[in-house]
Amino acid sequence: MHAKSSGGFVIALSIFFSMCLAIAPWPNHIAVWMPNWTLLTLIYWSIALPHKISVFTGFITGLLVDILTGHLLGQNALIFGTASFLSHSLYSRLRNYRLWQQAVFVLFFLLLMQLVSRWIDQLFMGANTGYTYWFQAFSSALLWPVVFASLRFIRRRFRVQ
Repeated sequence: MHAKSSGGFVIALSIFFSMCLAIAPWPNHIAVWMPNWTLLTLIYWSIALPHKISVFTGFITGLLVDILTGHLLGQNALIFGTASFLSHSLYSRLRNYRLWQQAVFVLFFLLLMQLVSRWIDQLFMGANTGYTYWFQAFSSALLWPVVFASLRFIRRRFRVQ
């Protein structure tokens, strides 16, 4: 039996692990479909423990992702901070939804976040992307039930509260 845990270390470790998955060297045909692990993890913890994860946590996580991935500094910070804010605003509703309904929310939310990211990329770097850019949102929504179940198991196993 584990003692009651405040869970800060477990939450930080799960976010760190998701960042490691985000920067892992995947082959191009797999990397196109790679979900946004860090954002999914952040959304889960924001819904499960809104008193532990704040908008500031999302912002700092986004800055770290910007540094790790080489994006424009502040781009992911804006997106992750917004994700934390919306997850906090809607957490009481999202908890009552079934997993497939949560996955639909994740899909629309990630499509919106990718639209913002694409707009920032085009505005500041003139980047032009193809239709494969949107695959990440669909794969994230498909994997949401797996991420949700895995993180819920970890939360219950280590009694993160």
